Amino acid sequence: MDLCLKIYIHFYDAPLKKSEEELKNSAKNSILIFSNTALGDTLLSTPAIKSLRDSFPDARITLFIHKNIYPLMEGAEFADNFIVYHGGYKNFFSTVMQLRHVKADIALLLHSNGPQDVPMAIMSGTKTILKTPTKSAYRHYLSYEFSKKEQHTIEDRLDLVRAIGGEKLSTRMLLPSRYYVDSKREIFEADKKVIGFQPGAANIYKMWPAQNFKELAEMLLEDSNVVIGVSGSKRERKLGEIIKKANSTRVQNFCGEFAIEHLPKFIKEMDLLVTNDTGTMHIAIALGVPTVELFGATGAQHTGAYQDVGKHAIIQKKVNNEQSVVPKKIRSNNHMLDIFISDVITEIKRFM
Repeated sequence: MDLCLKIYIHFYDAPLKKSEEELKNSAKNSILIFSNTALGDTLLSTPAIKSLRDSFPDARITLFIHKNIYPLMEGAEFADNFIVYHGGYKNFFSTVMQLRHVKADIALLLHSNGPQDVPMAIMSGTKTILKTPTKSAYRHYLSYEFSKKEQHTIEDRLDLVRAIGGEKLSTRMLLPSRYYVDSKREIFEADKKVIGFQPGAANIYKMWPAQNFKELAEMLLEDSNVVIGVSGSKRERKLGEIIKKANSTRVQNFCGEFAIEHLPKFIKEMDLLVTNDTGTMHIAIALGVPTVELFGATGAQHTGAYQDVGKHAIIQKKVNNEQSVVPKKIRSNNHMLDIFISDVITEIKRFM
């Protein structure tokens, strides 16, 4: 990557550092947005993307998005064009050519993985590149470096919009408008109280134990009108089977049964979602579905509900900051174990 970048910069101008005034006065005819990681982070980027659409209505906005998330966001009204990211260095040069075709005046890296993200932005040909606070080895190529603030992730991304002069700002996460059309229940019976469970997460350190979800289900099912739908990916199906042992009839395991573009319909049929810090949680928030959010390994002040706060209950146990130096794959979920079933029941009763 370093060699490719050096060769490129040898023949073309690298992006230049810019003052705050120069950023605000930059051309904004074509804006390229990098938000090409997982589901939750894509949704956390939507307030900034919508704010760009509202602040610069004549700009052509191109969203560089992960191939797994594209089916969900396809047709979103706040973007004019999509370029699909295939992960890592796969199709690197063909992707760079697509990015160059955009002829972007500005590239905003709202959430993207290094080390390939900044070099890709440079090779896109844009002369203004901004990224949320980063320790990237390529950060000296950024047009302006932002300092880390103690604020919600949505505000971190809106800071990039503010930096280029955006004034019509929104903090609401959004899905394409087709997901907000009213529809009748098709998965669950209309007269049931539907409580969703999201027991999985990207890494174990964010996960409340499946056994706890099972015991929670047993308590909730004392109300004969309650049914439980378990959400998750195919690889999380075993978690759903553990929970299903609470009642094989009234607990339904839907893990792996919905393509991402059909997931919102499933979530909309719930009266409440009990969830770890996951992309499914952010879909529920974007749709206005009430949630009980379980946080122990991560801080809700950064990624928890930031809209319709009265609809969402957050249970936050002490975050173990020492774990931040431990690779994600081997972090423990010790702090998630500090969330008691009684804590969750108390919050559910507020909604049910």
